[in-house]
Amino acid sequence: MSKTAFLFTGQGAQFVGMGKDLYKKYSAFKDIFDEAGEHLKINLSEICGDITELSKTQNAQSAIFVVSYGIYKLLRENNIKPDCAAGFSLGEITALAASGMLSFTNALDLIKIRGEAMRLACEHTPGAMYSIIGADNAEIEKICAEVSVSHGYVIPANYNCPGQIVISGELNAVEAAVKIFSELKHRTVKLNVMGAFHTKLMRHRQDMLDDFLRTLDFNPPEFDLYSNLSGKKFTIDGGHHEWRTYMIDHIPEQMSNPVRFCEELENLEDDGCDTFIEIGAGKVLSGFVKRTCKNKDAGIINAQDVETLEKTIEVLL
Repeated sequence: MSKTAFLFTGQGAQFVGMGKDLYKKYSAFKDIFDEAGEHLKINLSEICGDITELSKTQNAQSAIFVVSYGIYKLLRENNIKPDCAAGFSLGEITALAASGMLSFTNALDLIKIRGEAMRLACEHTPGAMYSIIGADNAEIEKICAEVSVSHGYVIPANYNCPGQIVISGELNAVEAAVKIFSELKHRTVKLNVMGAFHTKLMRHRQDMLDDFLRTLDFNPPEFDLYSNLSGKKFTIDGGHHEWRTYMIDHIPEQMSNPVRFCEELENLEDDGCDTFIEIGAGKVLSGFVKRTCKNKDAGIINAQDVETLEKTIEVLL
């Protein structure tokens, strides 16, 4: 049976001016944008128009979430609903909110605290992230393990798609690993982030996240969700209590462990998904789908502005 998966973008996909045309055209999007700014006591429009402010972790994460969530709500207004969903890092929180597990305002608060905890962790231990292109998983894992013995801590942190993995860790260790990959003629690209995301270094102020999560309620999701941690579908039998107990543990672990997005895409395809809608800024996740899925006829659409949103609605309806 044919299924549609929504994919929600993560940090790094942001660009100056994102959401601007949607804000002007759709009152429902404007309402969500304004509600978020009022709740967080920030001017999201100004942030989305300022590259310096938009580069800050806590601002970028809030802005990406609100834009993605607003686009999702516009799709739902047109009776377009996914069979399942996944998100990349921050995007997994967007998927939780879209599925009804979290309220919009609770998700905003969670992302604010998550971003602040990550910022403090980055300040505590300098780190870096690089995309390694052209090497296979085993080679990257082997080199990271060897460098960790001699130079410090570095691991594969984002399994994006075949031939593309992001490494993350302590600054000296990452730079030593990058030197080896460059000598082996693999392309390396430094990510514009503050530190070593999706590593144990993010646990420095995990207590902030733990304490806040215990104040939240979690509803069973309205559609299937897939996990960054395992790459597999969340399979939890039971109601509110079981989902709440699981997510209180899962969300901090998701922040400090590798993102297995390639496995998520493989499992989505194996479970019958043949249409993928990337929701939010950019087309990065669409590229991962193209390089991962065996079905080269799979439908891949991105919705990030008025033009692409209207095209998505036209195609799906």
